[in-house]
Amino acid sequence: MVDGYRIMVVESQPALRMLICSQLRQLGYDTLTCAHDGASALARLKVEPIDAVLMDVDLSVGGLEALTALRADPALRHLPVVVITTRAEGDTVKASLALGVSGYLIKPPSAAALGACLRRALSDGDEQGRPDATAGR
Repeated sequence: MVDGYRIMVVESQPALRMLICSQLRQLGYDTLTCAHDGASALARLKVEPIDAVLMDVDLSVGGLEALTALRADPALRHLPVVVITTRAEGDTVKASLALGVSGYLIKPPSAAALGACLRRALSDGDEQGRPDATAGR
């Protein structure tokens, strides 16, 4: 396991969700949680200790809305979020960056790009004093 990090993958397409999880396991991330939409991701984030989120903002049920809600929640706003999307146009990039995402990848990401972006996001989160998600549990 890579430093014990717990990663959530939020992706509505089962095949792509499986691909991303497979890539993460190959990179050494063994503690994975998956969600298929924004609402279920937010519900799980409130009860499960997670260190970083890989989120599709093109979800059929509220990807960008979930990201907005996550950033508005004082208990969750510290989480590094890497956006994974098919959209490379300016509006999606600007909206995601305005919400403080840690990285941005175009689908389907290569394992190398996924690993580099996630390592950077986790490192930035550690430098910013990422709270221990297991404290008090």
